[in-house]
Amino acid sequence: MDVDLIRTFIQVAKTRHFRKAAEQLFLTQSAVSARIKLLEERLGAKLFERSKHQVSLTTAGVRFMTHAENLMASWALACQEVRLPESATSALVVGATDTLWNIFLTDWIIENSAIFPQMMIHSELHTADSLMPSLLDGSLDIAVMFDAPALPRLHVEELGDIPLIMVANREGLSPEEALASRFVDVDWGETFAVAMQQHYGGEVPALLHTSVGKVALEVILKSGGAAYLPQPMVASHLSGRTLFPVAGSPVIVRPVYAARLSGKENDETLNSTVALMRSCLNSRL
Repeated sequence: MDVDLIRTFIQVAKTRHFRKAAEQLFLTQSAVSARIKLLEERLGAKLFERSKHQVSLTTAGVRFMTHAENLMASWALACQEVRLPESATSALVVGATDTLWNIFLTDWIIENSAIFPQMMIHSELHTADSLMPSLLDGSLDIAVMFDAPALPRLHVEELGDIPLIMVANREGLSPEEALASRFVDVDWGETFAVAMQQHYGGEVPALLHTSVGKVALEVILKSGGAAYLPQPMVASHLSGRTLFPVAGSPVIVRPVYAARLSGKENDETLNSTVALMRSCLNSRL
């Protein structure tokens, strides 16, 4: 089994685009095309119909999709079990974005290790776009995220809410003044973008766009500006008066979810792990 070929097939099938799949796999588009061609030759069937703007699965491709996802899940499980040290009784792979690791998941690792000392934990840093493919192909046991899609293959639980507040390096700014004063636009997901448009209308002027909350925080602290950031991330800066809340700006609440593949709802270890994540998040709020 060539895992790289199957992983590439799944990514093309999900993005329906060779270029987008290549970007997410950190490959060239020609490399992705070559892998798909090789896979089609080995299977003896055409997997994709190609058009100018996108690709779609053929009947054979649709049939192969379920097998491909099951193969990737089996491969991920095999890798976990083979890598277990003799002292470990189980392994857990958790993926999340940088911000969620910083806010509460590092605390969760410490507490989880104390409760399950023989569990080997793999903590993985992901972008928001890479979490779902890694969860669906079995590479992750749990994905922690802001936006969790409602898919039949997933079991999703809400862990709690994280309030995002507008902060600035200067005191006394109005929301309008903060937006016009070196505002840093952080990508907190589609729901946040919709809320921003509802509250402020149109496109928010920003000199910097980033998907990493810590980047926005460092920029504001070192060179000034404003941004929407998680309240737990800026709490110490607010109390130390290196940052200030922007009076009159609405708080935008973002729920955090833990997602896993369906069929594992009765796994006691996973249930305990998710419950502990919920506790660690709530203790930071």
